[in-house]
Amino acid sequence: MTGTVKGRTEVQRAVDVNHRLHTPVCDILGCQYPIVLAGMGGVARSELVAAVTRAGGFGFLGMVREPPTLIENEARSVREIVGHGSFGVNLIPAATAPDLLDAQIATCIALTIPVIALFWDIQPTIVRRLKEAGVIVAYQIGSVENAKQAEKVGADILIAQGREAGGHVWGNEPLRRLIPSVVAASKLPVLAAGGIVNGEDLVGGRHSYLRETGEGRCDLRGRRSWRNRARGCGRRPRWRQP
Repeated sequence: MTGTVKGRTEVQRAVDVNHRLHTPVCDILGCQYPIVLAGMGGVARSELVAAVTRAGGFGFLGMVREPPTLIENEARSVREIVGHGSFGVNLIPAATAPDLLDAQIATCIALTIPVIALFWDIQPTIVRRLKEAGVIVAYQIGSVENAKQAEKVGADILIAQGREAGGHVWGNEPLRRLIPSVVAASKLPVLAAGGIVNGEDLVGGRHSYLRETGEGRCDLRGRRSWRNRARGCGRRPRWRQP
């Protein structure tokens, strides 16, 4: 009897955790948890994206400036592991030659990639092309003004990137200040990016943002924040490397 009660308790705890973490963006992306792998160039490839997907999160393939054949191969590899499950591709229009970008987008549409993440300049024609093809568009932004522009052109999800983030960083606001402002200014689901490295950041940070804004639309997106030091950001990460 004790074992049965204990078993039920553990199951109930798991159900409670899933319920607390499941947010509207999970329904949009088709994932269990609001934990999103950033499309890091050279790192976010099929093996890592598939691992995140199988664990209940959502992964973006980092395909900035990559040839369409690599997009095809990596998307095929993900699907061989997880089936036709939901995952995305990350592109940066401003960093990509127009002809290559056009081919990348055509390839993603032909492959029925369900979600595309875009960054830097906000290009309405690209968003419109993707939306007309039935693609969900996530836009990474670094300011409230960017957020308003992305929502106006038709983005479905915003990724608010604080200055703590690694890789390409657009904005100057720390994440803790940026998130409440973006959530207040937009009706879209908001993913947070920058300095999120463990479960404590995920749960504690999310509840902190929700208390400040009174909204239920802020989720969290993981990215390597340690790269800021190498790029001369000057902000020491608040966590220690193992």
